[in-house]
Amino acid sequence: MTATNANTSPPAWSITGLFWDQGRPRWVASRPGQADRPLHLDPGTTVRLGLAAPRGCVGRWDNERGRRHVCASTIDASGTDAQCADCAARDRGRLLARDAYTDERTYMLYLAWFGPGLVKVGLTAAERGRGRLLEQGALAYTLLGRGPLSAVRAAERAIAATDHAVERLRLDRKLAALTTPRALTDGPTILEGARASIANAGLLDLLDPIEATVHSNTHAFGLSEPLPQTYDALTGVQAPAGLVLRLQSVVGRVLIGVQAHPDRPLVVDTRLLAGYPLTAPPDHATGLHLQTRTPPSGEHDHDRTDQIPLF
Repeated sequence: MTATNANTSPPAWSITGLFWDQGRPRWVASRPGQADRPLHLDPGTTVRLGLAAPRGCVGRWDNERGRRHVCASTIDASGTDAQCADCAARDRGRLLARDAYTDERTYMLYLAWFGPGLVKVGLTAAERGRGRLLEQGALAYTLLGRGPLSAVRAAERAIAATDHAVERLRLDRKLAALTTPRALTDGPTILEGARASIANAGLLDLLDPIEATVHSNTHAFGLSEPLPQTYDALTGVQAPAGLVLRLQSVVGRVLIGVQAHPDRPLVVDTRLLAGYPLTAPPDHATGLHLQTRTPPSGEHDHDRTDQIPLF
């Protein structure tokens, strides 16, 4: 994939996020006044992405107008949050997470498997289908029931108060679990057992039932084997920068592939790249802060920024 066929004359195209649509990942580039462009992420292709400064806010989805609200603010170049304070305060997803937003849509409650010991309970708008589960990187999931937001939220909290599931999981724990073979095999059995226990405890009584089926996302992710025990992870960007990656799979919003030089596994949290203007695709990696990780202890992590040229 060459991600920079877009015109980079002002205002530049910029990465605004990785989303899943109809079971496929879409890395979206946006530009004020024009329709979003998908950057295709096909396993086996080489991703070449040039990034410029400054990093800008990715805006927020405008619910009334049905399209993205474009924001001209610049933001902190570090971290995974690519929204300015104003857009973050108005973002529907964030408001929903803080119980500061409600609507009349139908919601679904789910259990999701991310690996041994990592079962999450959550909710999603029914209209989104499996999109939220794919974006979170759930290896397997089962839908528990549907209903109005208040009833689904109450059931979510009741389940989280048990030992069956948690409401939040950090990405580093998900990635550590991906290095174990059981992550790709044990999900259906664990979710079936947890679902039965939750239903028997009466925690789903206020929801409309959904067929008790466990779904796998590993094929959609392109995952046929665990993540290597030792890999490099992107931890930050110092623009101007360039990413070169031979893509193997996309898990949630994470790219998994191999660097060209050196030939090592590389994991890229695409949230770290959101908001950067796009420039000409590079021939080699530049400006990337990488860290070698050896799950699960992380005791041997060390910064490899000095091995990647910054400019």
